[in-house]
Amino acid sequence: MDIIPLLLQLANGFLNAQDEFYDHPDRFADMEKAVADLSHKAAAQFLSMALTEMDDILCRGGASKQRYTTQRHDTRTLITTVGDVTFTHTLFEDRSSGKTCYLLDELLHLPGRERFSSQAEAKVLVEAQVHSYQHAADSLQIGNQKVSRTAVMSKVHHITEELLPDEELSETEKKHCDYLYIEADEDHIHSQQDPNNRNGMIGKLIYIFEGKDSVGKGRYELVFPHYHGGLYQGSAANARLWTEVDQYIRNHYDLDSLKKVYISGDGGGWIKAGTDYVGKSVFVADRFHLMKYINRVSRCTMDSEDETKARFYKYIYKNKPIAAKKLLTRIQNHCDGSDRAVEECRSFLTNNWDAIQRAFHDKHVIGCSAEGHVSHVYSDRMSSRPMGWSVQGSDRMCRLRCFVRNYGSERVIDLVRYRREKVFREQHLAATGTDGIRIEQPIRKRRTKAQNELAKYYDVLQVTIGGYTCTARKTFAIRNRLNEI
Repeated sequence: MDIIPLLLQLANGFLNAQDEFYDHPDRFADMEKAVADLSHKAAAQFLSMALTEMDDILCRGGASKQRYTTQRHDTRTLITTVGDVTFTHTLFEDRSSGKTCYLLDELLHLPGRERFSSQAEAKVLVEAQVHSYQHAADSLQIGNQKVSRTAVMSKVHHITEELLPDEELSETEKKHCDYLYIEADEDHIHSQQDPNNRNGMIGKLIYIFEGKDSVGKGRYELVFPHYHGGLYQGSAANARLWTEVDQYIRNHYDLDSLKKVYISGDGGGWIKAGTDYVGKSVFVADRFHLMKYINRVSRCTMDSEDETKARFYKYIYKNKPIAAKKLLTRIQNHCDGSDRAVEECRSFLTNNWDAIQRAFHDKHVIGCSAEGHVSHVYSDRMSSRPMGWSVQGSDRMCRLRCFVRNYGSERVIDLVRYRREKVFREQHLAATGTDGIRIEQPIRKRRTKAQNELAKYYDVLQVTIGGYTCTARKTFAIRNRLNEI
């Protein structure tokens, strides 16, 4: 691959942009844009040359000639992070089976109808989990590329349900922890199929952590949090979700040293079901929701609101459920319009009394911040704006945002590769069997020798650039501009 002309073209472009800047030093933004465009264009050309040369090596290789016959040479264009990359890929026919395939595509593990490079797909996924589909599409449009928001939506929808397989840890690598904490809550997501939002979807969020560290006055951060989420509609899917949580704990923590797992939440049935699947777990009622119910019902009393709240907390702290229920009945009998508030409070206290006692008396229980986490992990992207979601789109977006929380945006490329490897092996490798095709070593040696012969152009390149970068013209232009100030 003769890269010298490409370098000369890039260097000349840079120097021309520099000359324009010296003539007009108040237009640095124009120079910055020109240099960026030239860099992207050169990078795209280099990638095109590299892929085309690899295809040429496959055509000349001895192993491929023995096994395949050449049918035709086609061109293919990929959308990348530096622009469109157009390259040649050759269609081969297997001599024994008669099946045709593009060997270059298969060596790259590139699906047949794929328009994006892995890096480009990872970029739009990272953008889409923060901003709108249109914003993600615009972030990838370099030069003449055309990326639609529908294409971005398709990439989100095709994220695999299992994301990346969890990395199994050996016995010696498992963490030793006395207590683990699980907090769970849901986000109510608007449905595209229901414009009146009568039957919105519920995005479930569960996160595991080892405790909380103080990072400032009244501020805490979770210790080693790990997030699980998605729609998981129905009891069977909910069981699968909690089984995944339990499996994560088994893979990463030593169960012999683990004393108890605290599951905190608002008392929803799907959250309390976690105690049936997670070993050594007990449910703890979220004190935020308890406070919400007590505040609402205390406003309906004829007595002082603060006095009524104090009575409720006194009965709860001293474990007097009958006294608390009598107080609710008295409020209901003496105040009109309080039936719903009283019944909701009564239901919460009755169904979660033991869990409320743990929240007040178990010294190892810490406060629940599930509401805030749902707001940051889900609502910020999915429900805080007037937008509607499909079932698959909302489920995959929940999973993607949890994935980024767990591993960081830089690991999204691994998610893309995992999905492509899975799809490619299912659709292509089983049919064509090109695992054995590799770039032959003799060709590599000849190619390296050819590259070494290009060293003689180094002096020419240096002379060209050196002569072009004479500082006289630049100095003169700068002095003229200084004199005009």
